[in-house]
Amino acid sequence: MKKYQRLAEQIREQIASGVWQPGDRLPSLREQVASSGMSFMTVGHAYQLLESQGRIIARPQSGYYVAPHPVCRSVATAAHVIRDEAVDINTYIFEMLQASRDTSVVPFASAFPDPRLFPLPQLNRSLAQVSKTATAMSVIENLPPGNAELRYAIARRYAQQGITVSPDEIVITAGALEALNLSLQAVTAPGDWVVVENPCFYGALQALERLRLKALSIPTDVKEGIDLMALEQALQEYPVKACWLMTNSQNPLGFTLSAEKKARLVALLTHHNVTLIEDDVYSELYFGREKPLPAKAWDRDDTVLHCSSFSKCLVPGFRIGWVAGGSHARQI
Repeated sequence: MKKYQRLAEQIREQIASGVWQPGDRLPSLREQVASSGMSFMTVGHAYQLLESQGRIIARPQSGYYVAPHPVCRSVATAAHVIRDEAVDINTYIFEMLQASRDTSVVPFASAFPDPRLFPLPQLNRSLAQVSKTATAMSVIENLPPGNAELRYAIARRYAQQGITVSPDEIVITAGALEALNLSLQAVTAPGDWVVVENPCFYGALQALERLRLKALSIPTDVKEGIDLMALEQALQEYPVKACWLMTNSQNPLGFTLSAEKKARLVALLTHHNVTLIEDDVYSELYFGREKPLPAKAWDRDDTVLHCSSFSKCLVPGFRIGWVAGGSHARQI
């Protein structure tokens, strides 16, 4: 039994014996670290395990509390990444996708806007126009790294945010998920550690399982995002090769990291020579006055592989994504 499992078992026994009553607030992570002598990561995973079992509940900005009564968790919500075990998520995802076909429910498993919002008439006219002028060479011209005009247009979009990305660094992909998978494959090898958020987008767990990588989950807050203190400790304890993170409109919690925190994140990963694979597919859906900058804006050392697409803001079915891969573009 591992340390976090022993700590979780100890807390379970305390709850069962009445030391902690339903509704009681448990010691904070830092208080538990101080009293147990265990690391922040170990305590965090123990609490996450107890939460996944329905024995405790987390309240944002408040802490962890003993559940008022045993909570029966569904397969989807109980899925928990154990950091030293292989990821096994495909069965759960298949069940979620099957359930999303039920028109009587809102399909939270697939994060798309209302299809009625997509500009289908304009897109259909554009497709018709392109079809009339396409030649046999069009097929060859759009082979990897992708259509040159599209790559130049995407580079100009970066420039509008003050980010310098050469069209030659951009690789067009079949949606953002392919961009993320290719980026992960370019910087890791089977058996490597990869940091993910907890909770995270299920596609990240699928990718790690397929590439035989090990997931290291870091606690995230619904308002503040990833815990940089826990991340720093993880980077000190484990030979992490990459981080797959959402810095803007994170799925499923919805937070956007502050500019200051993005800068600290990039600096931390650069210091530890760890690649950030930035999943930025939702920034176009931000509700503020201006679209937030990606972490890529603070990248000065080719640390960030920025992945995005037009699937969430324009039309999902076209599957047009890309990665700004920097020096990794050719390998991707």
